[in-house]
Amino acid sequence: MPKEKPPLNVVGDVGGRIAIIVDDMIDDVDAFVKVAEVLKERGAYKVYVMATHGLLSSDAPKLIEDSCIDEVVVTNTVPHEMQKMQCHKIKTVDISIMLTEAIRRIQNNESMSYLFRNIGLDD
Repeated sequence: MPKEKPPLNVVGDVGGRIAIIVDDMIDDVDAFVKVAEVLKERGAYKVYVMATHGLLSSDAPKLIEDSCIDEVVVTNTVPHEMQKMQCHKIKTVDISIMLTEAIRRIQNNESMSYLFRNIGLDD
């Protein structure tokens, strides 16, 4: 069973803008699809969904593929290769190097804030 989510609300004018829906985890995507539809109805020209963990249970890939969501971006904290094969809108951000460096810094009692202040897009 997917985790129960609180209701999602649209706040502000999204007309002619890119809308970004951010959450910690994407499991059941029904709510995201409904909010994306509302955002598009209110004039958003692109809708992106971004989350740390892409669980994408059951028919989530098909629902995303058939929806007005332009792209779903998740990290590689949870394997989702099969889901990506079912939906071209799912993109993955590899955070393995950052996690490795964080573990190394914790082990060596080094600054974690340094890691997040000094990591670049190429890292």
